[in-house]
Amino acid sequence: MRKAGAALHGQSVSGVSRVGKHCLYSSLCGLLQHRGIAAAEADLFLLAGSMNAEYEGELRPFGPGTFGDQLRRITASGGPAIRVEAWDPQDSDPHKLVKVLHSGYGTMLHVSSAALTYHEIYVINRARGHVIELHGLDAESGTVHVSDSFLLDSSGQAFQYTGTARLDDLLGGILDYAWLALPPAALSPARMYQACALHIRDYLTGRSDEPRFRKGDAAYRAFIADFQLLSGMNDQEFRHHCGEIYYQLRIGTALTLTDYLHDYALFHQETLGAEAGLIADGAKELYAGWHRLNLLIYKTGLQLDRRRVPAIINRANELADQQYRLLEGLLPLVEHASQHE
Repeated sequence: MRKAGAALHGQSVSGVSRVGKHCLYSSLCGLLQHRGIAAAEADLFLLAGSMNAEYEGELRPFGPGTFGDQLRRITASGGPAIRVEAWDPQDSDPHKLVKVLHSGYGTMLHVSSAALTYHEIYVINRARGHVIELHGLDAESGTVHVSDSFLLDSSGQAFQYTGTARLDDLLGGILDYAWLALPPAALSPARMYQACALHIRDYLTGRSDEPRFRKGDAAYRAFIADFQLLSGMNDQEFRHHCGEIYYQLRIGTALTLTDYLHDYALFHQETLGAEAGLIADGAKELYAGWHRLNLLIYKTGLQLDRRRVPAIINRANELADQQYRLLEGLLPLVEHASQHE
């Protein structure tokens, strides 16, 4: 494995420390920041409606949708103009990336983490989708310049890597690439609150445009109900699925949602009013509840303790109730803000 650059809590490409809370939203914040646009990850998460996790059933992946869908929802909700293209896995020619780097206003890559050989954590762990910023490409030297602001070490602590990666490795692992197609402008507060209200309503009603997916609160309820499937699994399946539930609740759904809700309520408290402080407090409490339950799920998988499954289901439903009430309380605040901004 080749190591290059440095993994830091400190300096990024722009000289500003920026360790994120989710790879996609942190990367997009970075691209906007390089163009002089200040945006909070929480705003982008809610703008994309990524609270509306999707679930197909039978403990299949539970999450906020594809990389492309999340970015396209941001654009449709009044965010920056973002273009997304799938990458041909047989394509080893970097010309498309060079073209976008020269003509676009910032580029993101959605890649298999196995291709990110600049840090051993990606090499030794199971490959998963991950998003990084692409800042430069030198075909002659076979290197690219990247920024990864959500690199989780083995303890779960996030930090930032800024430096070079091997071009050949990266080309073999790209899933999609996206770029800012137009010079980005500051987000419109009124449009942002309107989009947030729409997405919260979708969460509460479980509305979905795709029949095969449940979304929002309906997705959480169905996902939790399917925890009962764990009891009939063999040891290997049980341990694997407990680990996957742990990962999916931690990255992109319950813990990400509550963390961003806390930030969102505090960032916009002046506009949303004093009740936003109660939303922030509730989100902090809810985050702690999901965190404790998630650790129990992980431990349950390691210990193969199937007896805990009914209690885990009961507690998860209690937290889903709490989450529903929290979003239900936020809705009138953002609806009012959308009419007065």
